[in-house]
Amino acid sequence: MKILCIQEPEKLELKEMEKPTLVPGQAVVKIELCGICGSDVTAYRGVNPTMRYPIEGLGHEGVGIIEAIGENDKGLKVGDRVALEPYVPCNQCHMCAEGRFNNCADIHVCGVHKDGMMAEYFLHPIQLLYKLPDDLSFRHGALVEPFTIGLHAATRARVKKGEHVVIFGAGVIGLMAAFASINYGATPILIDVLDERLNYAKELGISHVFNSKSGKIEDYLREVTSGKLPEAMIDCTGAPVILEQMHEYVCHGGRIALVGWPHNPVAINTVRLMQKEIDICPSRNSNGKFPEAIQLIHDNKIPTEAFITKMVHLNQVEEVILDMIEKPCDYLKVIVRVSEKDGDGAIRE
Repeated sequence: MKILCIQEPEKLELKEMEKPTLVPGQAVVKIELCGICGSDVTAYRGVNPTMRYPIEGLGHEGVGIIEAIGENDKGLKVGDRVALEPYVPCNQCHMCAEGRFNNCADIHVCGVHKDGMMAEYFLHPIQLLYKLPDDLSFRHGALVEPFTIGLHAATRARVKKGEHVVIFGAGVIGLMAAFASINYGATPILIDVLDERLNYAKELGISHVFNSKSGKIEDYLREVTSGKLPEAMIDCTGAPVILEQMHEYVCHGGRIALVGWPHNPVAINTVRLMQKEIDICPSRNSNGKFPEAIQLIHDNKIPTEAFITKMVHLNQVEEVILDMIEKPCDYLKVIVRVSEKDGDGAIRE
C-alpha cells in the first residue's frame, strides 16, 4: 500500500509498505479521503510544537470503509463507511477514567505522535470509529473531525443561546467555531486581519466580522453587544497580541476557550482576569463530538461544500502544502484522495 510519510521538516516521502493486519479491538480501514489540517502544514514547516518526527503517515482527518473487523459492541461490520477519531487514549489514566479521553495523560494523536491516515489502509481502534450515514458523502464526511474541534471549543467556552461569542481567526477552525456557536443559539463575531477571509465569512452567513487592523477591537465588540462585551471568546490563533489583551474582549464573568497553539509562552494580565473573574479554558482536540458533528453535517447545518477549496492526490500533497504556505488566503480545506479507487471500485481520475 502507499503511505505518505514525514521524516523531518520539509521532507515528505511517498512509500510502499505492507498492508496492516487485523488485531483484537481494532479494525483495518481502507482510507478514502483525508483532509489537510493547518497542523499538518506547521508540521511540514517544522514549527508544530507537538510534532514527533519521523511519522509513518501524515494526517488525522480520515474517512473510509472498514476492510476487516472482529466482534465489537458498536455494531460495526465490514463495508461500513466510517469517520476516524484520531486521538488515541491510553484508557488507563485518571483523565480516561473521567471520560476526558481528549486530555489523556498519554494521548497519541494520529499523524502527530503516531502513524497518520494518509495511507491506503489504516489500523485503528474500534472505539474511535463512527459510522457515516449512507447518504453522507466521503467528501463532506472528511470535514467531521475539524468540525468537532469547533464544537468542543464552543462547549469549553460554555456558549449559550442568546449570547455573543467573539472568535479570533477566520480560517477553517474559526469558521467551524462560528457555526458551532450558531448551532448552539449564539451570535458569533469573527475577528481577523485578512479581508479576504472576513468577506468570505460574510458570504457564508456570519453577520459580524471585523478586521483588527481597522480599529480598536474592544470598541467594535461594545458596539455589537450594546456596551456589554461578549460573554464568551474562542481564540483560534495562539497569537500573543490577542492573548495578552484577551481580558479586554469579554464581559465580567466571561469565558475564554483557547484553541490556537502559541509558539512560545505568552504573558497574560492575571490582575485583570481576576478582577473580571474570567474563566480560561484551554481546548484540546475534541471529546464526544463525533456523533454530533456527523449529525449536524448530515442535516446541512453548516455550509460544508463552501469549506472545500480543492481535492488532490497523495503525490500532490507537498506541492499543495507549499502553495498553502505561500498563499494562505487562497485556501480553506484541502482534501486528499488517498485511495486510487473510489468506494465502488472505479478508478479515480
